[in-house]
Amino acid sequence: MLSISPFEQELVHHCSPAFARLKPANLICFQKQKFPEFHREYQKYKSELKGFSIDMKVLCSCKKRYLVLVYQKDMLEKELKKPEIRGIMKSCGYPESGLENQLMHLTKRLAQSKDFPHEIGLFLGYPVDDVVTFAERKGEGAKLCGYWKVYHNPERAKQTFSAFDRCRNEFEKELFSGVKLANLLEMQFMRTA
Repeated sequence: MLSISPFEQELVHHCSPAFARLKPANLICFQKQKFPEFHREYQKYKSELKGFSIDMKVLCSCKKRYLVLVYQKDMLEKELKKPEIRGIMKSCGYPESGLENQLMHLTKRLAQSKDFPHEIGLFLGYPVDDVVTFAERKGEGAKLCGYWKVYHNPERAKQTFSAFDRCRNEFEKELFSGVKLANLLEMQFMRTA
């Protein structure tokens, strides 16, 4: 009988677009009750993913869950260096350079904010215009809801959402056929090399 780690299932389900380099990062929430061995599993997969230049960071934790960012380090660094993104980040108090420093600031913002910091969408590769408009309109009046709330160019967003769905379905199909995450990432690495 096929035995798949629930932690690995969650990673594949929520992070396939980042694994496939379709976006720089994904967020994933691990319920503490469902993952009592979270720290052991987290360290195991963090170490495994490093070999593929993918990193994980616990952004925050509460009584019930851990919020984890899974990211392609090179892609995220490049994304956050874009001038239009740097300006927004600077206005939110982020340091201008150093991904680790920026992630530490995001962690602080999550801990100190009553609301979820809207700029987290910039870390996830969401379109800048949609992130800005979401913040301005406080999440109201979106033209489309999917992986993010879309205010501009819904047709392009639909195509992106479909690509993310296809990616997740492909990764899950392979996982449930017995291919381990490391092998999935190796196959993905070979495709993009």
